[in-house]
Amino acid sequence: RRFNSRRGHSPRITNMKFRIAIVLLAIAVSPLLFDSPSYAGKKIPTKDVIINVVGDVHGEAAIKREAIPALKKYLADGNLNIFNLETAVTSEEKKEIKDYNFKTDFAFLQSLKSAGFNIASVSNNHSYDYGAQGFLDTLQNLDKAGISYVGGGVNSDVAYQGQIFTVKGLKIGILGFAKVNGGPDSIAKVDKPGTTNGYDRVSTERAISEMRKVSDIVMILTHWGKEGSFCPRDSELSSAKKWLTLGADIIVGGHTHTLQPIEFQSNKLVAYSMGNFIFYSSELTNRTTGILKIRISPKKRISYTMRPFVINNLTKVPEPSEPRAVIPACEDQAKTTVR
Repeated sequence: RRFNSRRGHSPRITNMKFRIAIVLLAIAVSPLLFDSPSYAGKKIPTKDVIINVVGDVHGEAAIKREAIPALKKYLADGNLNIFNLETAVTSEEKKEIKDYNFKTDFAFLQSLKSAGFNIASVSNNHSYDYGAQGFLDTLQNLDKAGISYVGGGVNSDVAYQGQIFTVKGLKIGILGFAKVNGGPDSIAKVDKPGTTNGYDRVSTERAISEMRKVSDIVMILTHWGKEGSFCPRDSELSSAKKWLTLGADIIVGGHTHTLQPIEFQSNKLVAYSMGNFIFYSSELTNRTTGILKIRISPKKRISYTMRPFVINNLTKVPEPSEPRAVIPACEDQAKTTVR
């Protein structure tokens, strides 16, 4: 089963010559799409573990925070509600030298927590935008807000060990790997805070193997891919194959600022990129998004649905879209230029 869509951060789409496939996600076609207790407005007990996963989130000035509470009803059924924290949360002023530096404040984390988010990935190329102090502030603010995190830590041991969440008797082990990170200085060391390095094969593969030993389900959150692209490259396909072989059950990626395909086979799920979620953008392809709802049965059977959203161009916060999507075929993706 495959779901393809597209979205970007700042690309201008040129040569719009690609084959269009219309995927209907209507209730009649995907009845599980709206079976959540949150959509029905009342809580219905289920033995399944429910994990809601979204893409990149930051708290820049363009974000209208008053729109965030509307997301709560779409996350209400989730035991674990996961997002990629694509920003530092700090008052530090000293920036890393790069094109874009993102930072926000503690109040923004509080608004995310109130909406239902409870796990953040810091394994990305923006959590270290304000250096070691800004990164440590981010971790401390996440702790203070009651939001767990993976993909980074006060040292490399913490960064690579991930976290295990016991939900309804199942141990869900979650790891975060930054194949796109903030550069060499942002990588955690034995005596230095930072993120994981997804290109460190020894550390990443050891982390997966160790997590496999102590978890019922192993989930990897990863930052990888080419910005503006609609399809995974050979390097992402290769990494996913290796990580699944080592014991991962679920892999969810980001960084491209576009939706990319979801693959599901032999009870293994790979969502190559969830794109943006709460993020400033103007192009529709940049704003097309969704909530990936993963269900895990007591017998560890995995299923999923994708509820489509579009980021409101005024609030920069997503809203539900029509239960259909017009998406490009991967092999015919448009060429892009990044401004």
